[in-house]
Amino acid sequence: MMYDLTERAIMSALKDNKGMVTPTPSERACPPPVHVNIGADTEKPPQQDSPPFRIWRKVRTSHAINGFLAIFVIVLLIITEYGYIPGTKMGYTCQDPSISHKYRGEVITPVMLGVGCFLLPLLVLVFTEILIKDSVKRMDVWNLWFLYKECLVGGILVLVLTEMAKVIVGEHRPHFLDVCEPDTAVGCSPGSFIEDYRCTSTKYKGYFVVDSSRSFPSGHSSTSVFVGIFSAYIIHSRLLTSRTGYLAKPFLISLCLSWSLICSLTRITDRRHHWWDVLAGVFLGLVGVTYTICLVRKKMDSYEDDEPPTKITTSTTTLLDVKNKDATSVII
Repeated sequence: MMYDLTERAIMSALKDNKGMVTPTPSERACPPPVHVNIGADTEKPPQQDSPPFRIWRKVRTSHAINGFLAIFVIVLLIITEYGYIPGTKMGYTCQDPSISHKYRGEVITPVMLGVGCFLLPLLVLVFTEILIKDSVKRMDVWNLWFLYKECLVGGILVLVLTEMAKVIVGEHRPHFLDVCEPDTAVGCSPGSFIEDYRCTSTKYKGYFVVDSSRSFPSGHSSTSVFVGIFSAYIIHSRLLTSRTGYLAKPFLISLCLSWSLICSLTRITDRRHHWWDVLAGVFLGLVGVTYTICLVRKKMDSYEDDEPPTKITTSTTTLLDVKNKDATSVII
């Protein structure tokens, strides 16, 4: 008799509201739990036409633009370095002692500078990542590439600004008279200023002759200071003292800064730059690395602050009402 009354109550509730189901205690097996997406709209949004194709096309376009810009900048640096872009032609003072030194080569060649600036931050990043993860296989390759890419972009920006300044200023190097051998240098009055001249040197190639008037600012100083300080920042900010001990961390930082110091000071001792050229290069490198580090920290902070997308909540309920959106749901 009790079973019949309960069944009649269920049938009456179904007639009043077909969308609401209220299970009753009985000896029968309970129905399987129902998963409800709370807060999600039951109607699916209209599907857009081939979104993967649009995303693929967007990525390919951005990559093509970045590749073109990278090639353009590299070609621009090469043609500027070899003197294909004409720069300012400054005059000189006859028998000026500041530009009368002999050319004896250089300790840090441009090739050594380029290899060092590319390898130093990469070795520092790999070394710190291995110490952080305690394993080569567990290295965060994406994080490593992000930091190395920022270093490359910032270093190339500093190098472009340096080359632009060299072309605009056109200052003579300390060995200008020895490399250029101006045709008006013989027989001129000491201390007189000469504006019109022509280089007649046959001992050196055209690259060295053009380069003899590209002294300000020092490219070795600007790029080495940028790379050295950026590498020191990576060690200081990412490498814990507990991983290396109290001496290893400052020792590694001193190695990075020593690279910048050697590249800068040897430009003066080799008579390749005046002291003010090196000072201007150091200042340019400091400005560039400060801007890059601030940009890297801002990007990393934004990555850490980003919260993962809200997941659709699923719950097991004993009450379901799809048609009536104001109905409440009892969560077990």
